[in-house]
Formats: sequence, structure tokens, C-alpha cells
Amino acid sequence: MSRIKILLFVFTVLSISSCREEFDPPVHSSGDSFLVVEGVLNAGADPTTISLTRTYRLDDSARLRGERNARVTVEGKDNTNQILDMVGDGIYTSPNLNLVINNEYRLRIQTTNGKEYLSEFVIARKTPEIDSIGWKLNDEGAQIYVNTNDPSGNTRYYRWDYDETWEIRSYYYTQYKYENRMVRERITGEEVFYCWKNVSNSSIHIGTSTRLQSDIIHQAPLVFVLNGDDRFSVRYSIMVRQYALDKRGYEFYELMKRNTESLGTLFDPQPSEITGNIRCITDPAEPVIGYITASTVSEKRHFINRNEIPGWRFIQACPTEIIPNNPDSLQKYFEGFLEPFEAILGPSGNIESYAGSYSYCVDCTKRGGSLIKPSFW
Repeated sequence: MSRIKILLFVFTVLSISSCREEFDPPVHSSGDSFLVVEGVLNAGADPTTISLTRTYRLDDSARLRGERNARVTVEGKDNTNQILDMVGDGIYTSPNLNLVINNEYRLRIQTTNGKEYLSEFVIARKTPEIDSIGWKLNDEGAQIYVNTNDPSGNTRYYRWDYDETWEIRSYYYTQYKYENRMVRERITGEEVFYCWKNVSNSSIHIGTSTRLQSDIIHQAPLVFVLNGDDRFSVRYSIMVRQYALDKRGYEFYELMKRNTESLGTLFDPQPSEITGNIRCITDPAEPVIGYITASTVSEKRHFINRNEIPGWRFIQACPTEIIPNNPDSLQKYFEGFLEPFEAILGPSGNIESYAGSYSYCVDCTKRGGSLIKPSFW
């Protein structure tokens, strides 16, 4: 779920709940849906991706759907004009915009219903390199953080997002597979011992050095991993992306962060109106959600191995069951909740029974893992 989707969900929950008694106030929501714009104009050599979605009405749970077949254009004050291609449901991309640092650019969107949207011009900024990614361990878990600085002092406002990847392994290694009421040996390509899981960040992470004399960010928190989580069970990787913001962009994300993360009771700060830098020029009264920025993107990957984390309490409960090697017993257990992992031979050398355990103890894909090893692993 993206940051803006989370925000819309929070607004919906807040509007239909109260502290003591159920209250269903009349909701006068517009029959129209609002455009949601997400993305960064990449001023480096990497692709730019812009996501266009539309909200449903408030009484329809604020779901989002992709805005298809729009004309999306990046315009520069230097009279450059580049069109982004639609590659998915509301996803528009360009392989390389060739933006010039310190030049100004804006986003123009023309939708199939005849409306036109325009962002303000924003300066293409150069994002400083990430200095390092580290972590601090305590009894509850590990806090992963990022360090950076800009010797020129020109950045001051930062945003980060990240992707997490980690290796998981089955508790038992198996060479066997139950199929067609019998157990057979697995062939090459059917191994289910090694897997990898991937998660993309859905929270807002920002930082500023405006209160410091130097433009330095020290140990800005990214993700907290609870002790015992399987992310550190074998090997973990985090890919961090860093973006330079302007002051208004920082304030936009700060407000979104406060609205999405600080709501708990009616005594907490209530949602504030989100005003970005995009407007509908054919209908100025129509709200538009989003803030377009332009910058290079700095990336850094960091690995953490299990042996670097002393006292990590990842535990799997994986009992062993012995299943007689006859069709009825195999069907009863292996078509239910167990999978075989070892053959047990009798005195004659024939397979007398199989050792089995819970599926998630034998097959790592049952824990949400992928058998495809990442290229960077």
C-alpha cells in the first residue's frame, strides 16, 4: 500500500468511527473522483515512473483505480517537452528524461475525460550520495538507519524509501514430494529449501538538517526489525533510495506522515488538508493529491548476516511425524497439513515410512518465499 493510499484509508476510518457509540453521519461526497499523482522526475540516468490513480467516493471505502490512457508530459522552462508512456494500469514511464540540474520542470497531465492538470515548476536537484547504512541492536530488535551529508549545504531536506530482501531456509531439507497418492523423489529445479522474500517500503521517511550548522543527517531511522523476525534468520539486504526535497516538498510529506501515523484517538491531532503542487487547470475547484519533485536518486545497498546479530531469537516450531508408507496413511497426512522430508528404510532396505512435518517447515514457498534468487545475492 502506498503512502497516499494509507492516507486515504485513514481518512475513511476516521470518518466512520467514534470513541463510544456508533455514529453514521450523512456523508455528502462528490460524485467525482480525485486524481492522485505519485512519483519523482528522475534527473539522473535511471527511469522516471509516475503513478496516476483515482479515488472512489468516500462512502465507497476510498479505493483507488489506475488512470489509464492519459497524456503525461514533462515540460522544461528550457522549452523541452518529453512524453511518458503508459506501461501499466495508471503507470507512466520514461527511460531517461535527460533533465539538467538546476533547470526547472513541471508535469502536465491530460486525461481522457478532457481535464488537464499541471504541477508547479520545480528545480531539478542533485541528491548527495548516501554515506552509510547501519543498525543498532537492543532487547526489542534492530533499528536500521541511514547517514548522509551535503558538503555544499544546498540540500537540507531529504526523503528515503527502500526495498527489503531476505533469505529464508526451510527447517528441514527434503528430497521428496507427495503427488498422486504416492511419494516420489524431487528432480532438479524442485528444491524448496532456499527462498527469498521481498517487501517494498510503504511508510514516509524524511529528514532535515535545518537546525544544524552543517548539512548532516545522522542515523535517520528507516525500519525497525523486531527480535525473532525471520528477516535476520539467514541474510538480509536493504536497498535505500535517497531524494533531495525542497522546503515545500518536505512540508507536504511531513504533513502526510503526521496524518497517517499520529492518529489514534479523538484527542490526537486531527487530519489536516493536504495541499500539493499540482492543480486542475480546467476545474480549479477540484482537489488534486500529490507533490512532484525533481532530483537525482542516490542508492545504496547494505547486507546483514545472521552471525552479525548476537542473540537473535528466530524460532520455528517444527515437530516430526512418522507416516507409514501405505496409500491410506500417505493420503491422510500428506494431503492435509504435512509434507515428507525423509525416507525411513526397513530391515529389507525398502522404504518403511516417511518423516514429515508442517508444510511451512519443509517448503519455504509456504512462508511466502520465492525460489528465484535475486541477481544481487
